Amino acid sequence: MEGFLTLIGIYIAYRVVMGFFRKQKINSIIAEVERERRINAFRCQIKNEFIGDNNAFEVFHVQMRGMIDGPHDNFNAKFVVKITDITQNVLPILCTLEEFQSKTSTIFWYESNLEKLPYQNSVFNNWATTIKIPKTFLIFPRSGNRIIKFNVYVVNEFDNILAETSIEETYYNKNLGYEEKSENRELFEEMIIKTGMLVGASDGNIGEDEAKIIKEWAKKRVASYTDEDYQNEVKIKLNNYIKEAYEEIENDSINIYEILEGIDHIATEGEKFELLEICLDIAKADGKADEKELKIINDIAKYIDLDQKQFRSMVEKALPITIHTSKANENDILGISPEMDKEEINKHLREEYKKWNSRVASSDPTIREQAEKMIHLIAEARKKYK
Repeated sequence: MEGFLTLIGIYIAYRVVMGFFRKQKINSIIAEVERERRINAFRCQIKNEFIGDNNAFEVFHVQMRGMIDGPHDNFNAKFVVKITDITQNVLPILCTLEEFQSKTSTIFWYESNLEKLPYQNSVFNNWATTIKIPKTFLIFPRSGNRIIKFNVYVVNEFDNILAETSIEETYYNKNLGYEEKSENRELFEEMIIKTGMLVGASDGNIGEDEAKIIKEWAKKRVASYTDEDYQNEVKIKLNNYIKEAYEEIENDSINIYEILEGIDHIATEGEKFELLEICLDIAKADGKADEKELKIINDIAKYIDLDQKQFRSMVEKALPITIHTSKANENDILGISPEMDKEEINKHLREEYKKWNSRVASSDPTIREQAEKMIHLIAEARKKYK
């Protein structure tokens, strides 16, 4: 009997000891998992860089890394970036570039397409690009040193948040903010509508698609204001500007240079590019860009002193050579201005050839086709300016 009791005691002691070591092992595994999660915590960082041809645009390069917890393997996700000015109060940052705007206003908003992530716990071990935000197109509440908060989210197709993080960055804004320039706001809105309408009318008449672009811009502009009464007031004013522009164009009483002179005095660089983007959208609204439209857009860029590298980059993207009509001026397409002498033209053509030749092997057939056509046009221009 005593032997039996001894065996029972040994067995109980064994179970206690094994339970202790099993618990220790489980705790060790849990601690290791928690350590891995801390190491792979979802986070972001901001780098200040230059991108584009000849480093034309300075950008906030938003990068992310870490673990994203999904519902299962091969889940769909998209990346969202929101930026706000938190210097004193939380205020929106506006953007003049449509691809970085919310659907209903000019407030900055970025949302990627859906991507399929392979594992339920997918990990970005290295820093990956989320978005590159050109600083030129941002409009802050005020000038001077601003504290910007970048929020980065990973969401599923139902917009449920799977991972999120944020970081703050100090930035010096040299331009007047939207809260400081209210006295110029109405004048800018009138000028941008009338300039856009002139571009639309440059080929003889304003088409429905061209007019729609102006109206959509006005609608987003209204939505950017928070006060409902002021929204209604702005809506009435913008509609009146559109009607006035129609009448002035019909009567041939609108002066493009007076309008541009005004814009040059009151608009920031980003707003000037907002004007350019609208003009480019109008020029391609009917699926083709002709000589008159190109000429007036080039005149606008020169008259309001836009950065020519940035201007060329936007034109090439918005108006690829494949949509130019046979009447389009090759000098306007290639960026050759009357002020250039033969040596400057040939230097410019060499740079253009180098740029487009690097795109001939692109996997994108649209880019490849544009590159081939541009190289042909450059070759013809080289013969002309020998």
